Amino acid sequence: MTPNIRQALQYCPNLPSPPRIAMQILELGRDPDVDFGALSRLLMNDPALASRILRASNSALYAQRRRSDNLRQAMVVIGLNATLTLALSFSLAEALGSGRHTHQGIRLIWRRGLIAASTSRLLGEHLGIQDLEELFLAGMLQDIGILALDAAMPDIYRPLIDRAESHDVLLREERETLGTDHGENGAWLMRHWGLQERLALIASAVHDPEAATVPPEARRFVSCVAVASQIADLFLGDGNRDEETRRVADRAARLLGLSDQVLPSLLGDIAGLLPAVAELYDTDIISPRQATGVLDQAREILAARTLHLIHQVEEQQRNVLEMERTHLQLLETASLDALTGLHNRRRFDEVLDTEFRLATEHGWPLTIGFIDLDHFKKVNDHHGHLAGDSVLCRVAELLLKHLRECDFVMRYGGDEFIALLPGTGLEQAAAVFDRLRMAIAEETHVDPEGKRFHITSSIGLASHMDGMRRASGPMDLIRDADKALYAAKGQGRDRTVAD
Repeated sequence: MTPNIRQALQYCPNLPSPPRIAMQILELGRDPDVDFGALSRLLMNDPALASRILRASNSALYAQRRRSDNLRQAMVVIGLNATLTLALSFSLAEALGSGRHTHQGIRLIWRRGLIAASTSRLLGEHLGIQDLEELFLAGMLQDIGILALDAAMPDIYRPLIDRAESHDVLLREERETLGTDHGENGAWLMRHWGLQERLALIASAVHDPEAATVPPEARRFVSCVAVASQIADLFLGDGNRDEETRRVADRAARLLGLSDQVLPSLLGDIAGLLPAVAELYDTDIISPRQATGVLDQAREILAARTLHLIHQVEEQQRNVLEMERTHLQLLETASLDALTGLHNRRRFDEVLDTEFRLATEHGWPLTIGFIDLDHFKKVNDHHGHLAGDSVLCRVAELLLKHLRECDFVMRYGGDEFIALLPGTGLEQAAAVFDRLRMAIAEETHVDPEGKRFHITSSIGLASHMDGMRRASGPMDLIRDADKALYAAKGQGRDRTVAD
């Protein structure tokens, strides 16, 4: 950056600046002890922003199986760091969106940023990169230097935007006319705002990531945004689409190792996601007709590129599909019980820690229930293991049917289940679990030989932050419920006992 441009930026009265809520989010993000409670309190001060977070958690960006009904649920689903970054992206959009910039070239940059942001996130998800929301924010902010230069020297810079036929032409004009480019100026502005250093690094390196000095740990991050930017140009460009598609394919293969066979699917996912992103950011990005035209042409070009390698491609596709299936199976195994489809012990430990902390901080009750099927071994011995598995699956269905969507239901192991009821005291929970116990007892099961049988259950309950009931930690709450379960068994089974 030249001294003259640095001075122009420093003393520019119209330089884009983050809104107050963005600065508060940045300050909160620097606190190593930040938690859901602190972030929730901040977001609730801005109902519009809180509403956007809730909408985002239920949008195609996350594609959750279970809908979030309130901000707390949305934050748990998305995660703390992701919520912080997503909130920052929404608040910064006020400084970047087309509503404040009427010039056509600036509006085009905003549309390009949103396409690159959505694409960066999808690429990161495809490649297994963490911090997907930071990738989204990086894609959105990569061209912020254009806004800075346009504000600092409109008489000189605006003609460059008007003349530029493409993003690459604009970069070349900037370097020839100003001795710098908007990437370098965008990096300066991000540091001036106090944003993460990695975001500033992307702004300065994204236009030529192979030549830029990028730390190894950040290279794939930068490469994702670089490829996403090229894809954004493909969707928005009106020039030689054949050449643009080839440039996308070459850069994706070179920087990320993505083959021509993977790209059409990714481009389709991007086009499918853009309407949801446009709605979240209250803007128009690209018409469905234009997106369809880009996809059709890109698919034809990419198919032609790989026709002579068809046999190798088929083998590669089989390998990719198998890897995707294995990846999905690993993800499923990591958080779900294979038999019942309920959450497993690993997921339960994560949820319990979070809910216990929230209950303690906010003073709302939390009740846990251990459910043990009585004499389940006799079911396996007398009716067979297939019948036993069927019983477990049916009990899981009854649990989901009789509990709320915001409750967490897990298979704890063997014939034990566990349910966590946030915001529910012991007396209310006891009534819920007693109805559940009777429903289990009334259910008729049939073994492979047609024999009908019933099974009962014993349930132990324990509560935290309910009246005088306090647990010193999550494990104490589990031990209290387990103790109540053994009491239920000792009293003859088929009953609900509270600690």
